[in-house]
Amino acid sequence: MIRALKTSSAALILLFSVNSYASFSTFTDSTAFHTAISGYSASTLNFDNSVAGTTIANGGTLGGITFTYPDLAALGISMQILDTYSATSGANYLGTDSGGAFLGGDSFQLSFAPVFAIGMFFLSGDELFDDDISLTVTNASGTTQAFLSSSYESTLADGSLVYFLGLLDETHTFSSVDVASTCDGCYEFNVDDITTAVPLPGAFWLFLVGLMPLLRNLKAKA
Repeated sequence: MIRALKTSSAALILLFSVNSYASFSTFTDSTAFHTAISGYSASTLNFDNSVAGTTIANGGTLGGITFTYPDLAALGISMQILDTYSATSGANYLGTDSGGAFLGGDSFQLSFAPVFAIGMFFLSGDELFDDDISLTVTNASGTTQAFLSSSYESTLADGSLVYFLGLLDETHTFSSVDVASTCDGCYEFNVDDITTAVPLPGAFWLFLVGLMPLLRNLKAKA
């Protein structure tokens, strides 16, 4: 009996390990990302519930997301919600109070309650290149990065190019993501529509129920 339980436990651990290894997906297409999280409960911070011109201090929180940017803050720069140019939804987007946009080389971190997925749009009047911007997540699955593709998703009314980056881990949560960019000063960009997602209530229990037949078979064979 004990041997059977040990075998089942080992198989369960192996199954979770295999799922963990294959569970992290990265996205450069917003449609594919939202299709992947269609069975999740998603929340999007689009900045439209704030007044344009509002600043988000280093370590400040908006819509359940904490924005940390020590390097920019050391230069006297603050994040700022703006409506000067087109946005992917509504009128507002996230930029800075120094020229209105982030510059290549800027970086910041977003922290939040544990989630399984995060995705966001990057808007730029400049054409960006592969790997110019990245998202990095570290959790029980390891460290995973999503890199920008030079293929933009669409063009806004003012000519801004729309890029997307997203990450999904189907087995382990994470509570922060590092946003980084390369090529100091080579381009400007803004951020819009930050989406986070968690499984719908009961989804994890349905997953465990689905494992029960496998565990019974393993126990019987042992």
